[in-house]
Amino acid sequence: MSNASDLGYRALADVAGAGIDTSSYRIVGGHMVQLLLHAYPTPEARERSTADADAGIKHTTAVGQDLHKHLLAQGYRDTRGNQYVRKDGQGGEMIIDLLVPHDSVGKVETQIINGRGFDAIPGLSFALSQDPLLVEVKVLLLGGDDLTFTVPVPDVEAALILKALAWRYRSTDKDLMDLTSLLEIVRRHKESLSSWEFSDSRRGTSGHRKDAARALHMLRDRLDRGLVRAGAAVAKPARLAALIKENIPAVG
Repeated sequence: MSNASDLGYRALADVAGAGIDTSSYRIVGGHMVQLLLHAYPTPEARERSTADADAGIKHTTAVGQDLHKHLLAQGYRDTRGNQYVRKDGQGGEMIIDLLVPHDSVGKVETQIINGRGFDAIPGLSFALSQDPLLVEVKVLLLGGDDLTFTVPVPDVEAALILKALAWRYRSTDKDLMDLTSLLEIVRRHKESLSSWEFSDSRRGTSGHRKDAARALHMLRDRLDRGLVRAGAAVAKPARLAALIKENIPAVG
């Protein structure tokens, strides 16, 4: 879609080519939602481009040096403990951010692992504990070249939990766009999702699902009170509020 998108997918391909076991990481962030929209075609959703590749990894992977060494061998430099940057030779940059789990629902924290700092995010431990959706990707770059690779992404329920908890601590427009897209996927494809336990009276109101449900109903309250205006982030606030009410249980 753009030079920035090209750079983002090239960075994603470099993560996929690192050779680490797919059980040890998940693609998260904007690419996660993009790939889910291709796996679950949803005309009502709005796709957004992203320039960075975000990968959530297990603590054991962060402790080890295999991924770190692979990225350095590909020409990346670690600008921070968990961020890697590589110049593309034409003025652009490929950026990879590595994230680790953090079980609190509070703000992102930095964890020092094997001497390097990693951003720790809520909901990632849940996503890593669930079976991933393995997506075979073929990207046609603007210059005409193809990229082909396979990456593990959280399926829709785990992705929604990640994004709900992300919105709770940072309240960004991109999180609202992604939450809207994910809930539109749920509305259209709920019966074909690999897991959807929010409908279960016990599992849907405990653990990470409970934390995500609280965050989503906090958002619904803001939508109902007109605190989130229609715009680029949320085209139809009333529709987003209805999707949350229809699919996510209210919890105490």
